Amino acid sequence: IRDFRFLTGLVFQYPEYQLFEETCYKDIAFGPKNMGLDEAEVDRRVHEAADFVGLDPVLLERSPFELSGGQKRRVAIAGVIAMQPRCIVLDEPTAMLDPKGRMEVMKTIRMLNRSYGITIVLITHYMEEAAQADRVIVMDDGNILLDDRPEEVFSHVEQMKAIGLDVPQVTELVYELRQQGIPLDSHIISEDAGVEAILQNMA
Repeated sequence: IRDFRFLTGLVFQYPEYQLFEETCYKDIAFGPKNMGLDEAEVDRRVHEAADFVGLDPVLLERSPFELSGGQKRRVAIAGVIAMQPRCIVLDEPTAMLDPKGRMEVMKTIRMLNRSYGITIVLITHYMEEAAQADRVIVMDDGNILLDDRPEEVFSHVEQMKAIGLDVPQVTELVYELRQQGIPLDSHIISEDAGVEAILQNMA
C-alpha cells in the first residue's frame, strides 16, 4: 500500500489543508524526503517542480501562508510533482481563484499531462475546464451518469441541468438556438467552433 501511495498524488481543494511547513521549500521537499531520497535528489526535485509550476525561486524560502491563493496552489501542486507520481487527483484546484489564476493553474495541469505523461483526474464544477479534458465522467450521488468524450457528454444539456450542473456557455447558446429551430451541431463545446457554426448557418 505504501508503494502504491507514491504512484498517486492528491491536491486538495484548499491548499491550506496540505501546506504546513515553515517554508515553501520544506513543503515541496516533504514528499520526496518521505520516499527516502538523498538530499541532492530532493533538492533537484524541489527546484525542478517549483520551476515547472512557475514558482519564483525567491518564494521557496518564504512561508507558504504568506502567498496568494494561486501561489499556494502552485506550491501544493509542486509538492505532488516532486514525488513524480503516475497519477494526480486534483479536487477543485481552481476554486476561489480569479480568471487569471484559474487559467494559470489549468495551463500547469495541461503541461503535467502533455509534458510528463501524468494521468490527471480533475474534479471540477467549472464546465469550461471539464470541456478541456479527454474524458468526462458525470457523477450524481455516487453514481456515474455519463462517461464519454466532452463533446458527447455536454450534448446532453437537459440531463446535465436536471442534476444541477451547467454546460459550457457556448454549448448553452447552441442549445438555445437549436430550441429556436436553428440547425446547429449539439456537440459544440468551444467558442471557435461555435462562431464558425453560427457564421456558416448565416451564410
